[in-house]
Amino acid sequence: MTLIMVVLAFCGGVFGAILGALEAFIFTGITGLIGIALACAGVPFDFLGVIAFGPFFAPNIAFAGGVGAAAFAKKIKVLDSGKNISLPLLSLKKISVPLVGGVFGVFGYIVAYGVGQALPGQIDAGGFTVVVSAIIAKIVFSGELFGKVTEEDKKLGGRYSPLAKTAWVPYMTAAAEKTVLSVAVGGLSAYVTYQMLQNQQTAGAAPFVGFCISAVSLIFSQFGAPVPVTHHITLCASYAVLASGNLYWGIVAAIFAAFAGDFLARSLYNYGDVHIDPPAMTIALTSFLFLGLFKTAGLYQIPGEAAAAVILIVAVIYSFLEYSWIQKKTAGHQGTKSAA
Repeated sequence: MTLIMVVLAFCGGVFGAILGALEAFIFTGITGLIGIALACAGVPFDFLGVIAFGPFFAPNIAFAGGVGAAAFAKKIKVLDSGKNISLPLLSLKKISVPLVGGVFGVFGYIVAYGVGQALPGQIDAGGFTVVVSAIIAKIVFSGELFGKVTEEDKKLGGRYSPLAKTAWVPYMTAAAEKTVLSVAVGGLSAYVTYQMLQNQQTAGAAPFVGFCISAVSLIFSQFGAPVPVTHHITLCASYAVLASGNLYWGIVAAIFAAFAGDFLARSLYNYGDVHIDPPAMTIALTSFLFLGLFKTAGLYQIPGEAAAAVILIVAVIYSFLEYSWIQKKTAGHQGTKSAA
């Protein structure tokens, strides 16, 4: 850690707020893909580390800065919602807003550096830091953490009910949707990572291809397209392959990440008015399990094919049971309305 990096982290946090947190993250993906291509081509300059994951666009700096600034803007009543992370915040004409983004950028750099030193290679330090930063922003600027469940959702079974109307990504709430999506994108990401790990020249960039593609795909959401959010799935799949050397463990991690993302969104994101990023929460948790805990515990001695088969069967059975339960509840609700 150096003073110049602290200064640059402040600049990166300000830039993330000015650009908008979501736009900054999309640029993480774009510049990440460029950096990966350059690394594969043998270019010695670390474009991936310096640009995509450096002070310009590192999520723990730029994205966290944008999120913190948005929460502050909502607090001072110049922004409609602290979850509005796609608005370039300089447009609010309150210079204090991007400056707060700079403070969060510095915080993000320092925390990620410390976590990286304390748990090297055992957790995604950036993802962990994005979560901690957002939790602090939510508590400080909104005075609460979990948020209040709406009366409508209480009647439908509460925060974790499959029928709850408040959702992070409405088309990623059903168990069947999460299962199909995770196997598809997680399998692809795991495959690319596994292949790149076989080559010394591409091994360093191997975990980030799927992640960056997922990040870039969010650009279509800016035009109103209902794009699924998948970067937590693709990155966690890659981390599991990196830790185990087995492609099938990547699918295990992908399925786990998809379900964990929805659970964590219901826990900390869905209710309230500050953006605590569900993918970052998922990446922090899943990376700690698959890079750290599982490796230390020797779980990778279990054949990946067997582990993937078991978790896939469980996910499919759960998807069927959830679907049946929803159909029964929906039919009962419709019957009650008709009787009334």
